[in-house]
Amino acid sequence: AQLQMAEAVERAIDTGETLLAEAGTGTGKTLAYLVPAILSGKKTGVATGTKTLQEQLFFKDIPLLARTLPRTFVASLMKGRGNYLCRRSLRRALTETHTRPERQRLVKIQKWSAESLRGDRAELDFLSDTDPLWDDVAAWSETCLGTGCEDYESCFLTRMRQEAAAADLVIVNHHLLLADAALREGSLFQVIPSYATLILDEAHLLEDVATDFFGTEISNLRIERLVRDAEREWRGSAAGDASVPTQLMRLAEASARFFRSVDFAEGARRLREEALEGLSGAAGHDLVQHLILLHDLIHALPGKPETLLGCARRAREQADILHDFLRPGAGAAQTADERPLVRWSERRGRALVLRTSPLDVSADFRRAILESAETVVLTSATLSAAGRFDFLQGRLGIERAREFQAASPFDYPEQAVLYIPRHLPDPRDRSFLEMAAEEIRAILELTAGRALILFTSLEAMETTYRLLQGTLPFPLMVQGEAPRTQLLDRFRQDVSSVLLATRSFWQGVDVVGEALSCLIVHKLPFGFPGDPVLEARLEYLQQQGSEPFWEYQVPSAIIALRQGLGRLIRSGQDRGALCILDARLLTKGYGRAFLESLPPCPMTSDREDLRRFFGNQGVGRRGN
Repeated sequence: AQLQMAEAVERAIDTGETLLAEAGTGTGKTLAYLVPAILSGKKTGVATGTKTLQEQLFFKDIPLLARTLPRTFVASLMKGRGNYLCRRSLRRALTETHTRPERQRLVKIQKWSAESLRGDRAELDFLSDTDPLWDDVAAWSETCLGTGCEDYESCFLTRMRQEAAAADLVIVNHHLLLADAALREGSLFQVIPSYATLILDEAHLLEDVATDFFGTEISNLRIERLVRDAEREWRGSAAGDASVPTQLMRLAEASARFFRSVDFAEGARRLREEALEGLSGAAGHDLVQHLILLHDLIHALPGKPETLLGCARRAREQADILHDFLRPGAGAAQTADERPLVRWSERRGRALVLRTSPLDVSADFRRAILESAETVVLTSATLSAAGRFDFLQGRLGIERAREFQAASPFDYPEQAVLYIPRHLPDPRDRSFLEMAAEEIRAILELTAGRALILFTSLEAMETTYRLLQGTLPFPLMVQGEAPRTQLLDRFRQDVSSVLLATRSFWQGVDVVGEALSCLIVHKLPFGFPGDPVLEARLEYLQQQGSEPFWEYQVPSAIIALRQGLGRLIRSGQDRGALCILDARLLTKGYGRAFLESLPPCPMTSDREDLRRFFGNQGVGRRGN
């Protein structure tokens, strides 16, 4: 299967076609697309869904191919700007007041920066992923002076771009690819060099990433950061005009007033026209005007430095975003050329973000991504639903493509069993959570722990965790109690442990061996009912004459479920149980579409079959 996929990729590169390549877990799809891409001699961009896979390609797979392939090639790794150190920002931070521990970390960063070749924060083992200190020294676009910076030649970003321009193979991630595409839409500037071939790995994630980057956002924290940066740059510029700091104080007050008026509860909320009417009043108008006034005052300053002009540009951009967000009727397409959008808010702790998201990214994705290369290869272990690629093609605007499918080489009939208990109520029933927790407890007693339990909501995960605590002889871990990598390391090391997790663990989890012998899916991964983008997208599809449940919700849930189930069997030696606690698979008409998309392993609704499976005895075949 790996050789067949490599031949399909080679043919697509030779003919300049778009290729949809689904390769089941264990196929070796990474080498199947890297080898023909490198041997073609054409400049190639590879975009992965996560930085983890990006680094695996660059630090593991690329060195292997460099040693074994007959063709010499150069590869380059590119991440988003926020991953790299800004030398200028570090110097400025060292002159400012910090606590003693912050000062010590800054001095460590300074020493590291003198020795590092890449300036990538991933090299800093003493800096946590959530340390706010990094925000003060990272190479953000908002504070970048470009060629006007005194550190331009020694800048880590400059070096990264130069390496990428000279490389045969450029490894990026979806977020950087889409951010760069969105940037190119508004200007001639681009970060990623042009390529002849583009390979999109983990392509099932692309619609969600494109929805983020082809939308807009404004937040209270972003404006606070603008005020702080502008005040800092004004003090450093020796500009004597006191109008700027006065305006910054007024802008901060206007921002606080406005965001108090949208002080919604924690989580995401769709903002319909009636909810927006109050926001577009005096507080919203005042904030727009104060942002514009800051822009104008900075431009009126004699001898203003480029750093302060950068703050002026940011103020104008934020004013335009907020003005468009508050414009009546901005959420609906008024003409055939306008994109349908949804406006929504999201509160996470102190952060309050206002977003607009496109309901259909197909035209933008086709123009910005599919038309950016001679050949585009989209690949994943899960591109199809019920054996067809129609869903992905429609969502991403893929008009013509060659298709390739290869099943996993693993022996699912011998290595796995699918357990779907019939006795549990519908997941929408009030009694489901408690009864499902009892079922989980019974399953874990049979499997001796060794399980990953996947949920579709934090609330269900946390409730189940509370119900299971103190009732099992196995270590119980829950997402959020430690960083993801630490949780997975503990899960691998303590073979009997049980890990409860939500959507971010449905993919990218690779635990080979006995530690993951049972995968429990709490319920079918239909989109969360409170998701404002999903709700608006379903309404829009219905308005277009589609059947949103069958044409969107079912295929997207099938792909998500297949991703989750792919966590279980990761090698030819793995054995385990796939347990789905959602009897709708057996009682609803759409259940057949899900079952036809699952691995071809024996299926049962009898818990005794699980006991026999873990006692190395066989169970009935699928459908018995």
